Amino acid sequence: MIGSTIFYTKPKASIVPKLNLVALMDIFTILVFFLLLNSGESQKIENAKFIDLPDSISGTTPHNELFIMIDEDKIWIGEQAVADVAEVMKAPDKPIEGLTRVLAAHKESLGELTGYEKHNGLPVTILGDKTVSYTLLKSVMATCQGSDFREISLAVNQVVTTPDAAGVATRATVNTSSKVGG
Repeated sequence: MIGSTIFYTKPKASIVPKLNLVALMDIFTILVFFLLLNSGESQKIENAKFIDLPDSISGTTPHNELFIMIDEDKIWIGEQAVADVAEVMKAPDKPIEGLTRVLAAHKESLGELTGYEKHNGLPVTILGDKTVSYTLLKSVMATCQGSDFREISLAVNQVVTTPDAAGVATRATVNTSSKVGG
């Protein structure tokens, strides 16, 4: 077979480029923890250092409208003490007069309500120390609802649990609130 030559070509090994993602994953993990710990719109909640908030697993961030703080002795709105806890606990089924007056004054200062506010009520966030009794908290919430503040949020410390690289669950605490009224 002269004139018919067959040439054999050896196939070239294809080089597949590889991307090392380990360092990139470490950076994203650090970024996620940084954002979890430093995100939130709860600057006013940080000012209430005398209130130890309860912990919660999930929730949404609070709206920054009106804050009612409850400690062991008094009920506060901002820097103003509006009621004494001992007096409220004597008749927990009655509306809290001092709180009702301040809520009415705040509602009056807002002027004309929007359609949403008329239908759903005005927003309020309650920061109650974790030692506050449910009876007191229920009385404050009933007073708020009676004063047309029906969009009630309870501020809690949100506990975020995520496994780290070693598989150990780590916890981070973020101030937040959960909706209870409606």
